[in-house]
Amino acid sequence: MLRFLLKLICYIPFKLLFWTKWINKKELRKYRGKPVILAMNHRNALDGPMLVIDVFRKSNFWVKGELFKKKFNRWFFKNLGCIPVKSDAELALVRDSQKILQKNRTLIVMPEGHRSFNADDKIKIQNGIAMIALRAGVPIIPLVTDRPFRLFRLTRIKVGTAIDSTAYLQDGRMTKDGMNQLGDRVQYQMQQLLTGFSKPPKLKAWQKEPSIIARGIVIRDHQLLAIHRQRDGQEYYVFPGGHLDAGETLTEACAREVLEETSIVARPFRELYKFWYEDHKHNRGDGWQSFMVCEYQSGEPQKTDAEEYTDPERKGGYYNPVWLNIDEIEKLDLRPSFVKKQLLKDYRKKGARLPFPLRKLEAVKQ
Repeated sequence: MLRFLLKLICYIPFKLLFWTKWINKKELRKYRGKPVILAMNHRNALDGPMLVIDVFRKSNFWVKGELFKKKFNRWFFKNLGCIPVKSDAELALVRDSQKILQKNRTLIVMPEGHRSFNADDKIKIQNGIAMIALRAGVPIIPLVTDRPFRLFRLTRIKVGTAIDSTAYLQDGRMTKDGMNQLGDRVQYQMQQLLTGFSKPPKLKAWQKEPSIIARGIVIRDHQLLAIHRQRDGQEYYVFPGGHLDAGETLTEACAREVLEETSIVARPFRELYKFWYEDHKHNRGDGWQSFMVCEYQSGEPQKTDAEEYTDPERKGGYYNPVWLNIDEIEKLDLRPSFVKKQLLKDYRKKGARLPFPLRKLEAVKQ
C-alpha cells in the first residue's frame, strides 16, 4: 500500500521535472502481469526510482546495502520494494529475488555494479543477473538510457528484445557455461542498444582552445599518485598529465598520460577542476588545465619511456612517480597549490565535489 501511494504521489511531479521518452516500450507490454527482469545501464541514483515510477507496475529493484543500516531507512526502502545488495549476503539476495519473480513481479537490476559516467564507456556486467534468471526461468529485457536523468532535460530510454533464459539451460539444468553465455548475450545486446544511441557530451567553449592539458587525480587506499620532481634547485610534486593529442578527448588523454608517465592503468570518469594558464614553455598558446578524478585499476608507479625521463634537454632533473599519503600532502609542495588545497577539502568533506566517493570504489568492485 505504501509503495502504491508513493508512486501515485511522485508520478506527476517526476514526470514534470524529469522528461522521458520511451523507444520500443511495446516490448514491456508483452510481459504485463508476468515475471521479468529488466537489465538497465546505471548512470545516476535516479535510474531505479524513475524506472519504477514510469513503468508503473509491481516492481522491485536492487539498492546498496548501506541504505538499510538505519531502522527508518530499512522500513522505508523495504516497503518501497527495494532489495539490499550486500557483499556478504549473496544467497539472501538470490533468495529474495526469486521470491519476487515467483509473485509475477518485475525485478529491476543494474548489472554493471557501478555507475557509468561517460558516454563512451563499454558495458561490462556481472553474471548475478544471469544466475537469477536461469534459476527462476524468466526472460531478461535489456534497456539503456542515453544520458543521466536531469531536471527539465529529456532522457530517452530504449528497450531491447527480450532474451529467453530457458534457452541457455542444458538438459533443463543451469550450468556455468550457460550462465556465462546468457551474461554475454545480455551484455552484447545492451552494448548494441547503446551504440549510436548515447549522445556524446558536447564540447564546451573552453575545450575548443588550442592548448589543453589533462591531468589525473588517482587515489587508492588513502594514497595519491604524483610525480616527484627536482629541477633547478627546486623539489616539488605534480599530478601526472600532459597535452591532448589531435583528435583525443579529455578522458583518452588523461588515461594515456597517466599510463605513460607512471605505468598506472586508471579510468578517468569525471572532471573536478579546471583553470586558465599561460603557456610560456611549449609555445602552444594559452589554454586550460583540466584535472580529472580517476579510478585506479592496476599497476605500480615506475619510470617509463615518457619524455620526462628520456628528453636530453631535461637531463640533470629528477623525476619519479610515487604514492603520497593523502593526509600528509598538506605539508608537501604539490603543485598547483590551490588544486591541492581544494582536493584536500573535497576529499575530507562528505558529499563534496568528489562525485563518486573514491573511498567506496573498492567496495563497489567487490
